[in-house]
Amino acid sequence: MAQLIIEVPGTKISELEKTSSVSRGDVIPVVQDEETKQADIGQISDFVKSELGSAALKDVADFATPTSVAEVSQASQMRDDAQNERIERMEYSVYLFQKNGVYKAYRTKALMLLDVSNIPVNSIVTVVDDPDNNPDINDINGEYHFDGNDFLKLENNVLGLIKSKMAQAESNSKSYTDTEIKNLENNIDVSFENLIGKFVLSSDSENIFEFKDSSGNVVLALNKKGQLVSYDEDTKRSILLTNQEDIKELQKFVDELNLNNISVLLKLLATSNSSDLYTFEDSDGNIVLRLTKNGMLRSGQIDGLHNAVDALEYLKKLSKQSDDSKLIRFEDAEKNLLGYVDKFGNWVFNGVDVLNEINELKKFKNKAQAVTALKQIAVKAPESIIQIYLTDLPNLPDAKGTTVSGKGEFHFDGQSFSCFVKLEVQGASSASYAKKNWNIAFFSDQALTKALDVKIGDLLPHDELVFKSNWIDHTNIRNAMCYRLWEQFTASRTGYPRLETEKPYIGKTGKSALQSGANGVPRLYSALLYINDEFYGIGSFGTAKKRSNYNISKNKPKEIHIGMDGWNDITNLEVTNPTLYEMKAPSTPTADTWTAISNWNAFAQLSDANFTAQADNYLDKQNAIDFMIFAEFVKCRDVVSQNSAKNFQFISYDGKKFMFMPYDMDTVFGLEWTGAVVYDDTTGSQLVWNSSSSFWRKVKATYNTDIEARYKQLRDQKIISVENIYNLSTDLFSKFSISVVELELARWPVRPSLNITSLEQILTWTKKRIAFLDTYFNYTA
Repeated sequence: MAQLIIEVPGTKISELEKTSSVSRGDVIPVVQDEETKQADIGQISDFVKSELGSAALKDVADFATPTSVAEVSQASQMRDDAQNERIERMEYSVYLFQKNGVYKAYRTKALMLLDVSNIPVNSIVTVVDDPDNNPDINDINGEYHFDGNDFLKLENNVLGLIKSKMAQAESNSKSYTDTEIKNLENNIDVSFENLIGKFVLSSDSENIFEFKDSSGNVVLALNKKGQLVSYDEDTKRSILLTNQEDIKELQKFVDELNLNNISVLLKLLATSNSSDLYTFEDSDGNIVLRLTKNGMLRSGQIDGLHNAVDALEYLKKLSKQSDDSKLIRFEDAEKNLLGYVDKFGNWVFNGVDVLNEINELKKFKNKAQAVTALKQIAVKAPESIIQIYLTDLPNLPDAKGTTVSGKGEFHFDGQSFSCFVKLEVQGASSASYAKKNWNIAFFSDQALTKALDVKIGDLLPHDELVFKSNWIDHTNIRNAMCYRLWEQFTASRTGYPRLETEKPYIGKTGKSALQSGANGVPRLYSALLYINDEFYGIGSFGTAKKRSNYNISKNKPKEIHIGMDGWNDITNLEVTNPTLYEMKAPSTPTADTWTAISNWNAFAQLSDANFTAQADNYLDKQNAIDFMIFAEFVKCRDVVSQNSAKNFQFISYDGKKFMFMPYDMDTVFGLEWTGAVVYDDTTGSQLVWNSSSSFWRKVKATYNTDIEARYKQLRDQKIISVENIYNLSTDLFSKFSISVVELELARWPVRPSLNITSLEQILTWTKKRIAFLDTYFNYTA
């Protein structure tokens, strides 16, 4: 801009007379190119406006002050911070969702806010059916992240988005693996046809597979009917080793033919002390085929095949990763499965466990055995791992309430049975886990109209059992072990009745006095599960919390069975229309039912003196003492905490005395409910707190002498001991071989407690807990 230089010879500018006004025509001097010239004020005004633009037309009030500019900047930063915080919470919530699933579901947002004191920090909760929800924008229903202060609503269908991404990743992984294995197969320079060609026949033969001696005589064959057949060359008669009706028909066939010269059959039925269960010989006495005691079928040709495969180390590694449970499959031309040999030594043809049936035949030799169709399956309590194969199942459900059907095979220490099954997710929490628990219902018909009871050992027959996946406890110990521990508690009692479930028999005779097998607590056995021939995982298989296992009638008003599904106040249970617990029995509660619960609440809230006076009327003394000691020992944090109660089963046979029965015992020995944390919480009481309203404080005060005596008995009998916990634990997990555990880790490499809990952690925690309880219950050896 040009510099303004005003020169007034002899007179200073400050001394000039001031003008009263100016107009556009007035002039002022300006210097241009070192010459002084005049310019109209109008020109100067137009020049200033052109330089300032639209700002020249604004009023002074239109311009922001420095204070207002600072306020706007601060507000903008606050918006950015809030948005970043929301994004971070959303990312963390997705992580929690994937890792822990949904902690709890509420019908309305109001119920969620009301229960805020019971919701752990950093939990994901769900509102499912709020009447004020706008379905167009879904502004209330859905998942929320609770950070301890407030609830952040997550994006709609966040779980679906997660699963979609995971499914796509899994699909891409499988596609890549299939391609690599196919390329490997194409490059293998081994002719498998040359090795096993003598076993595979042309389609015009009546047999699919034949095993011959050196003279070409067939000694063993599998025909197109799925029958395992042996031949006697003298009589030219075939011997059915497996039959579509029943393998025991073999005995009748033997008796009819009087086949005294059939060496192969005699070998099958003979007792051998060698490493082979059965051997097949040619006419010269040469062994052409051996069935070893470890379930291997061996011959020169088969051994050659084994050696060829063993040489392919890379192929062995790929084969080991296969989830298929069947080592050898026998199929017809249409690829229908006729039989198989699995990796656990089971030989199954047309649904018949051949080795098991042959062993049964060996017991009876030539005695004819009558065959009767059973309407109830009974198997002995297994000493080794249970093997479960579920097939013909569609896509597995991911939510409780949806069922799918298919077929099932169940193997118990050589005993086995097949049936039709219906599958459903078990447990609300399990539905959110990657590896779920499953209810498996049994049926004898494909239409699923005829329920089939299964009796394991001395247990009550059940038409439905549960496979517990033990997602949060990768040791697969806690749940099953604690139930066995409770059974040890009850077995150590004296007199009769010992079990809570035996109390209804008192004073009864005849049929009403017969023991049903109900034991009042789940019984779980180590098991592994295959679904559609793919390895699903290891876990526990057995009974759950069915009403019948508590010896409770279906619909008698005063025979009450309550399942504590949510957190309840044990001194103030809901009366009528409960939302925090499930009324499992009676099926139709009456006024007598609700009165019984109301009376319980009144008793539980009594003052110390009145509580003690009424305790024997409302409590079963033995049950209350044992449950208290049991809960304190294992510290079941997801079952009982001071006056809060969840998961355990609450039962009464007369509508007056109530009893506590343990259930859902995976959050014990320090493990937190998500499985992501192990607490060193070995001191302090899990039940008693210093308050006049503390229910368990009043129980302890009422029965303290008996409680201390019972604790001493359990300690002296080594039921409460590190050694007993070790024995119970190892009996469970030792059923799983290292190879099976490797399958589990390959199938589920990410588990909440994988690197934080172990047998050592459980035993260390137990030792410290017992040290505290010995003082708490005044124990002296």
